[in-house]
Amino acid sequence: MDTIIRKTGLYASLSVIILTLAFGLTVIFFPSGEYKSAEEFVKYYKVSQMIPVIPGILLVLANIPLFAALYYYADSEKKIFGLAGILFGTGYMVCSGLNYYIQLRMVGRNIALADINPVEMFFMQDPSSFSYAADNLGYTFLSFAFLAFSGIFNRRGLNSWIKTFSILYGISGLLGSIGYIANISLLENLVFISALPYLACIILIFIEFRQIRTAS
Repeated sequence: MDTIIRKTGLYASLSVIILTLAFGLTVIFFPSGEYKSAEEFVKYYKVSQMIPVIPGILLVLANIPLFAALYYYADSEKKIFGLAGILFGTGYMVCSGLNYYIQLRMVGRNIALADINPVEMFFMQDPSSFSYAADNLGYTFLSFAFLAFSGIFNRRGLNSWIKTFSILYGISGLLGSIGYIANISLLENLVFISALPYLACIILIFIEFRQIRTAS
C-alpha cells in the first residue's frame, strides 16, 4: 500500500477519535440546555453553548480524508463499496457541515441582533426545525456510509471486528433516524448509543492503518 494512503488513514482516523471525544466532552461540560421555545433559548443563550459546535464541524472535515483513505485501502473488487461509502458520506458532510456552520454563525448572529424569526427555523432543540431535520438526515447518510464501508473489510481478524462495528453503527444510527421520522423516542435515543460502536470502529481502523504501516 502506498505510504500516503497509510499516513492519511492513520492521521485522519486519529483526528476523528480525538474530535469525537472532544465533542462528547464539550457536550457534557457545555450543555445546550432544555428550552421549550426559541424565545426562551434566546433569552438564556450563552456563547459557551456553541463550544461543542467547533469540534462538531471539525469532525465533519476530518471524515473527508478518512473516507478517501478507506476507498484506496479497499481491494479493487471491493472499491464499489468504498465509492458508495464516499457518496453517502458526502451527504453527511453537506447536511451536518451546513447545520454546524449555521449554528456557529447564523444563529449566534441573529441572537445578537435580537432577530427571533431565523432562530426559530434553526433552533436545534425543536424537532420540527430545519436544523434538527438536517442534522438527523446527515447522520442517516453517515449510517449508510458505514454500512457501505463495511463491505470493504473481510471476515477475518481485525477486519472482522471493523466490519462488525461498522454494521452495528449503521444499524443503530438508522434505527435512531426511523425513531425521529416515526416519532418514537425510544428508537430516536439510539442516536446517542450509536456513538459507542462509531468510536470503537474508528479506533480499530486506526489500529489497522498503524499495523499496515508497521508491516511495510
